[in-house]
Amino acid sequence: MLLKEARDILSVRGHTLLCLQGFRGEGYSQGFVENMEQIHQTLTREPETPVRAVVRPDAICESCPNLGPAGCRLRGEGFESEMQAQDREVLQRLSIAEGEVLPWREILRRIGSNVASEALEQICGSCPWLPLGFCREGIDRLPARGVEE
Repeated sequence: MLLKEARDILSVRGHTLLCLQGFRGEGYSQGFVENMEQIHQTLTREPETPVRAVVRPDAICESCPNLGPAGCRLRGEGFESEMQAQDREVLQRLSIAEGEVLPWREILRRIGSNVASEALEQICGSCPWLPLGFCREGIDRLPARGVEE
């Protein structure tokens, strides 16, 4: 997924808004990592990038080897419904409506203000990345207002 310019609207799943906080250049395949790295770098460099919060496979999922016709199959067919439940939980905590478009800077502010790293166990359940602590560390680095103005 290559953004043509910072003004392109980037679709990101609700739970992936949190995953991006802990991204360390690892993932499910080389293609997945390269795609997520490009998106992560764009958002870091261009915090005004518009992001559409979705409850479905997103721009990051496009390169995931676990994406099937019915969505995420990381833990088998039907796993997409669990991912959608996580997406909705995150969007609710951030007071973001499904499909709403916000600048990345505002999403960071909302994560910093509304998601304590201790809540990740409840939100993320049995995510295989959770025990590594990357997302926890990333969220703990966010100031309560998100990013510096």
